[in-house]
Amino acid sequence: MARRATRADVTIGPPAGHVPPPVPAVSEITYKGYRIEPESYYVNNTSWSPRAVVSRKTDEGWSRQAPLYSTKTTRFATRDEADRSALDVARAWIDTAVERSRG
Repeated sequence: MARRATRADVTIGPPAGHVPPPVPAVSEITYKGYRIEPESYYVNNTSWSPRAVVSRKTDEGWSRQAPLYSTKTTRFATRDEADRSALDVARAWIDTAVERSRG
């Protein structure tokens, strides 16, 4: 009796539907009196979209603002790259807000 050889299926990369853990590489930074929390999100199995939340210190604590998104449609391969882009967007937004408050 001849036995037919079979090949094992091998999957490379994360399983379908796998979503990386929600813990960002950087939890938050403070810049010019504002707190920036990177919250980039997983778009699909291959990319991340940059997002950050900016908060301002008040007498009652931190006042959470609306999330900031990059105006570019660029996606990133890793959360770290997306978070770095989100931090750049947030810093630019803060620079504009600080300049406007002086004007």
